[in-house]
Amino acid sequence: MNTNPAPDSPQQLDPRAALVAINQTAAATRASIEPNVALIYFVWALAYLAGYGLLHGATFGWIPLAYTTALVLGGIILLAAVAYTAVLGIRSGSQVRGDSKFAGMAYGMSWMGGFATVAVFSIAFARLMPDSAQLATGWLINAVAILVVSLMYMAGAAIFQDRDMFILGVCFTALNVAGLVAGPGTFISIFAIGGPILFIAAGLLALARRRASSRAAK
Repeated sequence: MNTNPAPDSPQQLDPRAALVAINQTAAATRASIEPNVALIYFVWALAYLAGYGLLHGATFGWIPLAYTTALVLGGIILLAAVAYTAVLGIRSGSQVRGDSKFAGMAYGMSWMGGFATVAVFSIAFARLMPDSAQLATGWLINAVAILVVSLMYMAGAAIFQDRDMFILGVCFTALNVAGLVAGPGTFISIFAIGGPILFIAAGLLALARRRASSRAAK
C-alpha cells in the first residue's frame, strides 16, 4: 500500500474572484489616467459664476466696473477654464496608447483651437461694432462662445460615448437659444444663473457615478 501523501491538487480558479480582481484593476487604471470630470465641471461652474457675474454686475450697476473691462475679465476667466480642460485632456491622452491617446489629445487641443478662434473673432467683431453697442457686442460674442462650448460637449459625447456630456451640450444649446431670443441683458442673467447650475448638477452626477463605480469594483 502506498502510504505517501498525495500531492496537493492545484488550486481551482474562482471565476468570481477573478472578475472582482479584473474590475478593481480596471477601476484603478481608469482613476489613474482619466481626468476628474466632476472637478472639471466644478471649475467651469466657478468660471461661469465669476465671468458672467462680473458682466451682470457691470451691466446692472451693482459692481463699479466698466462693461468693457468686465467683458475682458470674463473672457480671461473662461479662457483659463478652457486651458485647464485642455491640459487635463492632453495629459490623460498622453498616458494611453493608440486611438484613445489620439482622441484625448485631439479633443483637448480642439478646445484650445476653438476658443483661440473665438478670441480673434471677438476682437474683429468688436472693431466693427460702434462703441455705443457694447452690450449688444458682448451679447453676440458670448453667444458664439457658448455655441463652441455646446458643440465641443456634444462632439466629446460622440468621441467618448458619454451621454451625460451630450445632455449637457444640449442644455447649453437651449440656454443659448433662449438668451438670443431674450436679448442682451437677459442673456447675461440666464448664463450667470443657469450656467453654474448646469455645471454643478453635471459635476454632482459625475461624482456620484465615479463613487458608485469605485464601490462596485471593490
